[in-house]
Amino acid sequence: MRLHRVLMTSLFGCSVLAIGCGGPVNVEGKVVMGGKPLTGAQVLFVPVAGGVEAGDVTDEEGKFQVKNPQKLGVVPGEYRVTVSKKDYPPGMKRPGPREMTMALTAKMKETLPARYTMQDKTPLQVTVPRGGTNDLVLEIE
Repeated sequence: MRLHRVLMTSLFGCSVLAIGCGGPVNVEGKVVMGGKPLTGAQVLFVPVAGGVEAGDVTDEEGKFQVKNPQKLGVVPGEYRVTVSKKDYPPGMKRPGPREMTMALTAKMKETLPARYTMQDKTPLQVTVPRGGTNDLVLEIE
């Protein structure tokens, strides 16, 4: 009888935790700078309370859909968001996909203000609701 009660209490506790946490929700949006879409930027959602980070790279319209290593979406909650875009210095020939090396990648320079690229300084903070969102706009000044 005691074992039965322990098992039932454990199962109930696990189900409450599972319901309370919820699964990942869809997060889509776009990044704009000066009112124009920012293409090829890395967007990273960092959970304020700790946990798995998730992100994406913006397309030609500045749009992104957040992904983590296992699946699409993030769990609802508070996030700091970093945005980074690196490019080669002016005058440097862009290497083709087969010419890319770590040494060439190291020559790339950040093109956005530093405050947007650092987790502890970013002004971009987002609350992801339980239903997710598909119209998030991140403005880079």
